[in-house]
Amino acid sequence: MSKVKVSIIGVTGYTGTELLRVLCQHPDVEIKHLVSRQYDNTPLEDVFPRMEQVSNGLVINNTDPVKAAEDSDVVFLCLPHMASQGIVPQIMGKAKIVDLSADFRLNDPKTFKTYYKDDHKCPELLEGKFIYGLPEIYRDHIKGADNVANPGCFALLVQVLLYPFKNRMQHAHVMAVSGTTGGGRSPRDPIDHPYCSQNMRSYLVNAHRHMPEIEHTLDLPHDDWNFLPSVGPFLRGIFATAFIKSSHDPEDANFFYDQEPFVRPRREVNMTHVVSTNFVDVHYRAGEVGMVIAQGALDNLLKGASGTAVQNMNLMCGLDENRGLQFSTPVYP
Repeated sequence: MSKVKVSIIGVTGYTGTELLRVLCQHPDVEIKHLVSRQYDNTPLEDVFPRMEQVSNGLVINNTDPVKAAEDSDVVFLCLPHMASQGIVPQIMGKAKIVDLSADFRLNDPKTFKTYYKDDHKCPELLEGKFIYGLPEIYRDHIKGADNVANPGCFALLVQVLLYPFKNRMQHAHVMAVSGTTGGGRSPRDPIDHPYCSQNMRSYLVNAHRHMPEIEHTLDLPHDDWNFLPSVGPFLRGIFATAFIKSSHDPEDANFFYDQEPFVRPRREVNMTHVVSTNFVDVHYRAGEVGMVIAQGALDNLLKGASGTAVQNMNLMCGLDENRGLQFSTPVYP
């Protein structure tokens, strides 16, 4: 079987470099282009010395996206929000697309503008052109798809955590704490280390951009839940706790994901057990006053982004979903 030819556009951000780390040890992948506007004709190890042992002569270039797509079976877009909208119309149909930004996760331009504060540049592509790429829920739709929108990291964890209670919740309250890499690589307050060290803060309470993804999958009315996204004093990982009003037996939820390769029911959840892996760990227990206490954790850069992107590529290309997701290279950051 010939290898899947892949290119990464936006390789120098956290999700781009983590994706490259995974793809470098994927046995069924050939890397064609590493694309960055900041670097041209630059050896990979000059930009990221930690990857020298897997660089194999790879060079970062400011390659035209159309050229990258024409030379590839799959193109990964690891770009800031809004940027993919300028590239997708140029490359659609020339290669399969996995977009790690938020640009094509939502199917309604009005909702997009509400949460991203800007008009979508190609709203005609929001309805039916991209499959929402959460394999644990939409696997059959992803298989063989041409274009997939990777979920947001908070959205992925909360959906996995609450999905066993879909249409069985009266209401839910979720607090999720992310490491500082969730804010991207560009230095800025309030995610810089001096601000976040020994500190914790919540932001965009009940207004986070990932909320419409969660509400769509769970058929969850916006007024039926509270969401407190927060940032903690650590680099990578997300730890979430949900209080769910439901009469559904939480022990049933502990067996819901028994057949999933990357969701692990646990007696207790520890974030350090999932950082640097593609696993989501979950646990459900009965609480007081008719509540279920649900907890989950994942690595925001792997399962919350690049690892799931590789799962999606595997499914899109007819490969084993687990392929290439056993890690041997150093983890950074």
